[in-house]
Amino acid sequence: MAKSARKPSLVEVLAVLESLFGAPASTGVDEDPLLDHLLVAVLAPHTTEAKARQAVRAASEAFLDFNDLRVSPLAQIEAVIEPFVPAERRRQAAYDLRMALQDVYDSTHGLDLEPLRDRTPEAQRKFCKHLPAIHGGAAALVFQIALGDGTLAFGPGEEHLLTRFGLLPRAANRARQRAALERQIKPADRRRFAWLAGAGAHLYERDFDPAHPFCQLLVRAKAKELVIREQERKREEARRKAEEKKRLQDEERARKAAERERVRREREEVRRQRDAERDRKKAEVVAARRAKEQAHKDAVAARQKAAQEARALARKQAQERKAAERKKAAEKRAAEKKANEKKVAEQKAADRKAADKKAAEQKAADKKAAERKAAEAKVPARKAAPKKPASRAAKRPAQRAPTGRRHR
Repeated sequence: MAKSARKPSLVEVLAVLESLFGAPASTGVDEDPLLDHLLVAVLAPHTTEAKARQAVRAASEAFLDFNDLRVSPLAQIEAVIEPFVPAERRRQAAYDLRMALQDVYDSTHGLDLEPLRDRTPEAQRKFCKHLPAIHGGAAALVFQIALGDGTLAFGPGEEHLLTRFGLLPRAANRARQRAALERQIKPADRRRFAWLAGAGAHLYERDFDPAHPFCQLLVRAKAKELVIREQERKREEARRKAEEKKRLQDEERARKAAERERVRREREEVRRQRDAERDRKKAEVVAARRAKEQAHKDAVAARQKAAQEARALARKQAQERKAAERKKAAEKRAAEKKANEKKVAEQKAADRKAADKKAAEQKAADKKAAERKAAEAKVPARKAAPKKPASRAAKRPAQRAPTGRRHR
């Protein structure tokens, strides 16, 4: 769409939105339950309007009621709508369908939207303020269908869209704003307005795309949100520049601090090297003195060791001499003892020989005496001859046989 300096009109805005969201979708029969209209509008973005109607009809037949569908698993809902929704959109369609029912349940404490009929827009909002989880076009459309085409629903979504483009009529109150809009939006276009305005109310509020036709309309309209975004951008740019300036200042301070630290470290390094050189020289002097002292100690220790070894050798030699002398004396004593024992043995043998000899002599004398007595006993009795004096040998008592013991 070519850019123009002219501010876009409501017709242009709705035309762009219709190229995005298409025509409003419903059951086609106003007397059908409003909940059915809502569910068809919810499914329409995922498939065609006709198939959306068929899917809602199939769901109403497959489940006990819509409350049963609300609490059913997504897989079960997908199985019901499978013939009517493409595979790539089926999971999201099932989720949107279930969330729409949950949204109605949370807002009305039930699943009946019929109380919206034949009420003023203000009374409608008191019964059901908003349906946040439902596609904006479907939510706005169900309120417009409930009212009929004679009155413009003009909900918060439509108001938000007109405010973004600066198309909201200036009026003292909301009723006068609605009246002014009803003069612009004819009854035949009111459902289309509700569907498109509700669907595009929050379009591209966060992710602005300059190439998108809707965003180009916002630029042409000098939308307040773009002004605010530009102000925020400028503030962000100013903040970024301030942060960049502060960053550069911090970097400069850090650089100077690092330079001061480098100089300080260099000075400390020079001082450390100087102190190390002084300590090295001092250590060399101390080491030389200690080496000299150690050499002296080693020499003294060597002399002491040599003296100790000499004394030890002398003690060893003396001990060896004493041991030899003791051995020689022991051998001498052993020889003397052996000689004495030999003399004693010889004396004992001589004593035994003398005793044996004496005993043999005594035995021979006794034998002679016994023979003489025996001889005297055989001689016939004669006149008794005078007795000769007994010899001294006869007078002595008979000696005891030698026992072999030496009598001292």
